[in-house]
Amino acid sequence: MIDRIRKREQDPDIVRRARVLLYVAMGAFLLLLGRLYWLQVARYEHYRELSENNRLRLRTVRAPRGLILDRKGRAIAETQGSFDLVCSPVDVSDIEGEIRFLAQIIEFDTDEDEVLEKIRKAKLTNPYSGITVARDLRFEQISVVEYNREYLPGFSVLVEPKRSYPFGAAFAHVLGYVGEVSQEELDRSGDGRLTMGDIVGKYGLERLMDNVLRGVNGGRKVEVDAAGRDQRLVEEVPSRTGGTVYTTLDADLQTAAQEAMGNRAGAVIAIAPATGEVLAFYSAPAFDPNVFARGIRRAEWQALASDPRNPMQNKGLQGTYAPGSTVKPFLALAALEDGVQDRSRITLCPGTFRLGNRVFRCWKEKGHGAVDMYRAIVQSCDVYFYNLGLKLGPDRVAKLEKDAGLGTITGIDLPGERAGLVPDTEWKKRASKERWHDYESVILGIGQGAIHVTPLEMVLGYSALATGGEVMRPRVVSRVVTMDGKAQVRPPEALRKVPWRPENVEFLRKALAGVVNDYGTGGAAKLPGIEVGGKTGTAQVASVKGKMIKSENLPYEIRDHAWFVGFAPVSDPKICVVAMVEHGGHGGSAAGPVVKAVMQEYFRTRPTGPPRKGEG
Repeated sequence: MIDRIRKREQDPDIVRRARVLLYVAMGAFLLLLGRLYWLQVARYEHYRELSENNRLRLRTVRAPRGLILDRKGRAIAETQGSFDLVCSPVDVSDIEGEIRFLAQIIEFDTDEDEVLEKIRKAKLTNPYSGITVARDLRFEQISVVEYNREYLPGFSVLVEPKRSYPFGAAFAHVLGYVGEVSQEELDRSGDGRLTMGDIVGKYGLERLMDNVLRGVNGGRKVEVDAAGRDQRLVEEVPSRTGGTVYTTLDADLQTAAQEAMGNRAGAVIAIAPATGEVLAFYSAPAFDPNVFARGIRRAEWQALASDPRNPMQNKGLQGTYAPGSTVKPFLALAALEDGVQDRSRITLCPGTFRLGNRVFRCWKEKGHGAVDMYRAIVQSCDVYFYNLGLKLGPDRVAKLEKDAGLGTITGIDLPGERAGLVPDTEWKKRASKERWHDYESVILGIGQGAIHVTPLEMVLGYSALATGGEVMRPRVVSRVVTMDGKAQVRPPEALRKVPWRPENVEFLRKALAGVVNDYGTGGAAKLPGIEVGGKTGTAQVASVKGKMIKSENLPYEIRDHAWFVGFAPVSDPKICVVAMVEHGGHGGSAAGPVVKAVMQEYFRTRPTGPPRKGEG
């Protein structure tokens, strides 16, 4: 029996099989040992990070944007809390199903397909980042989302900072609006502070001062469960709020301008002539920047883009219009400065002016009779300025008007400024390779023809008249305080001093005061106790042949544009205001009351005593 066992143990087949099994076992062990080394040593950091990400999430805490304040310290752009729906792509199990379900509860910032694409892209590039897919949820929407959290892995409601504009559309074109950073903006960013999902300025002061207003994001490292729901805060880095921008704007004047314009299109700008401070800057129709802050929807954007009155255009800065009779004081000043015509010279106005076979009509059909320069300005006599335009020619007029600021870039601290055009003989040669014709000088005398200006240029020009030739750069920002607490003051800046003779400027001031107070065309701007000076303008949009037709009887799109520019008090101007009403008709009746409303508010709220320290 023992011999039989010994023979079996020495059987070569059994020995060979045992050795094979031993080698296989040793090979498997070595493979397991190598794999263990690979996982635990060679790829330790990689798998540690995956493990941590499976348990921990880094939630970005968006930094609140800084405040934008008016001259009295009131917030005209601030930050409020918003309940936003945020997606963590790595935790989403059924993207299409969850999005379809959510679409029944909320309105996404963009179309469902765009939301799906956004999440899919983030799942490939940065699966652990939070993506905001809907902003400013209502209480009932939050309740439904929270109730169904079990069926919505990867989605959660977080409180995020949202830009808010307390005055709605009033400051829209000055402040602009904000929106989520684009890929192009991310690529262009050089400071490393921008990340996907950040809110940046897109237009207006929000864009111009974005580097000041944008803060520094913080973060929260939280432990999550299998559904991606937050369970425990592990670590937190607080965000830093952006800096503060102090403006020269006055919310009371801005609101007065908005109310006075009503539903009409146009622009109102008020500035302090001595400093260039912009007190009010309103463009109509306007848009509500709060809509952009919570994420504008396609239908809302299409409604704005298709509106024929262009609510997205800043008409005070970018709209150019024929100035009409508002240029007449500049022609009068050019004639006095160059000695072309004495102020006392009489011109007969029969109601028409003839040049060759062309007949030019005065706005007053029967004419003004015999008028001197003062009466021609007060009554806005076209025939007088037809004559004066022909005498002066375009070059003298263009030089003085450009010196005053017309047809030039003013350099205001707002983006997108557009220059108007003050034509002269050189411009005509460049533009059409033709010579200047006398009839062009005639119509130039009443602000028609090739000339077109922005309301900002016009108010700057009248401010120069008010100050006696001091042309100040208009400015909206007075002071900036960065997030580090460093203050940067922006003082007034003189662009140039035009050497107009004081007696000529004084005469023009008296004439402009007469427009308002001496039975002139601007009586609608008259203020009790305050001497207002100014000029009306009715700029023709389309030529109408035959009998004169009142503007209000024409179709809206070919009605005249209405202007009024004024300053007060005439003896020591503190404020200069322009109102331009698109297709408003007569300047005195349409634009004059708008200027009056703004001035009335200014003198109602302005302190009677000397300004306190820090006030302008």
